[in-house]
Amino acid sequence: MKYLKFNSGIKAIAIFACSIIFMSASAQKNTGIFEDTSDIGGMKLIGSMIYDASTETYTISGGGMNVWGSLDQHFYAWNKVEGDFSLTTKVAFEGQGVNAHRKVGIMVRDALTGESRCVHVDFHGDGRTSLQYRSEAHGQTREILAPEHGNYITLEKVGNKFRMKSATDVLPQNVTAEIELDFPGTFYVGIFICSHESCILETAHCTNVEFKKL
Repeated sequence: MKYLKFNSGIKAIAIFACSIIFMSASAQKNTGIFEDTSDIGGMKLIGSMIYDASTETYTISGGGMNVWGSLDQHFYAWNKVEGDFSLTTKVAFEGQGVNAHRKVGIMVRDALTGESRCVHVDFHGDGRTSLQYRSEAHGQTREILAPEHGNYITLEKVGNKFRMKSATDVLPQNVTAEIELDFPGTFYVGIFICSHESCILETAHCTNVEFKKL
């Protein structure tokens, strides 16, 4: 019996130690409300995210040739969800940047692959604001333009409708673009950045981030 008790104690200690290691690893991820991050589409440069809990700011850096056409390349912080939702954030690029077509925004993908179906709200380096989407894997991306300089953005899914809300510096209230696209089952929702240059990392700050299930 003494031998069994001794081994039980060792097992409990081992489980406790593993739990501490797991918790430490999760803390080191520093992803805030997001489950994880990924580099999408086989990028040359590795992206990153830092979450500052004191200011509730997500600083994301990423490369990638583009988020357009039939293949996307970008850095992505995401949650895996199901059903209707709303995700809001205010975005701001750091510095003047290299390419006017760099993008930061909110994205939905049905897989963590560059050619997957997706819907995203894009704020470009030159102030262009739009709702873009790929309705089938390997298909072409389409775009609906919204008023420029919409740096405060929301993407909502209600049934098979995706709605974009955008405004300049204030919480967006009005729908500025809308599409119908069926996204059954589970999918990925989060924030992203693309430098529009394969060998350059761009950085942006996402504040006022709010995710809600609808």
